[in-house]
Amino acid sequence: MSKCYNLIRTEMVDPPSSLDLFPEKKVLNVDLTTPEAIVVARGYNVADSKLADVFISQLAVEGSTVFTTYHMGRAFTIMRHPVILAASLFYYRRIATWEPTYRPDFNDLTLQEYVEMPGYYDNWMVRMLTNAKLGGLNEGHLEIAKAVIKEKFIIGISDHLDETFRQLESYFGWKEQEAGCVKSFLGASFNKNKYELPERGGPVWNSIAEKNKFDMQLYYFALELFGEQGKKLRRTQVG
Repeated sequence: MSKCYNLIRTEMVDPPSSLDLFPEKKVLNVDLTTPEAIVVARGYNVADSKLADVFISQLAVEGSTVFTTYHMGRAFTIMRHPVILAASLFYYRRIATWEPTYRPDFNDLTLQEYVEMPGYYDNWMVRMLTNAKLGGLNEGHLEIAKAVIKEKFIIGISDHLDETFRQLESYFGWKEQEAGCVKSFLGASFNKNKYELPERGGPVWNSIAEKNKFDMQLYYFALELFGEQGKKLRRTQVG
């Protein structure tokens, strides 16, 4: 986004979190990755500072609190199939030595063993959207998550990135700085960590899907919203 659309994004590149701007990177040095960091960012009045165009956080509920009545935000997300997301996180944590969540011991586990671990974190999307980070989930959590993404988010789908960025451009008015930039960037950088996915519909795939049953239902709901959203944006452009 920064390169192709000339947008300033939040990302802490030089700890600690601050309102320092790195123009060459198009980055505002603000950390929004933990609840504690978000409290710090709120203290900076980061939204009111008008220094960043895009605020990036995996914490939907806490992240939204940096905005104010003077500078409100509009959320967007790019959703992945829950089984593919689980596999991606597993293999990523094997190699991500720079991350606090790095787990070299995962190299001794299979994907199936990983999802069967007592501490496996299931239904990540529903948990983040409902702030139910611990404990069990039920249909009530799922319905809340559905309502949140329907009312608060512009939806993107990782399996349909061309259409996702077309819709984001249409909604937010983003303009590529150079024709073909997004397509080139996605082709060069998306999913650099190569790994083998479980067979779709096979025992490992089905096991992960069952453990993430609420995220599965949310994902298929998001696919419907994505289609409806695209039609609505096209009608708006025609009108």
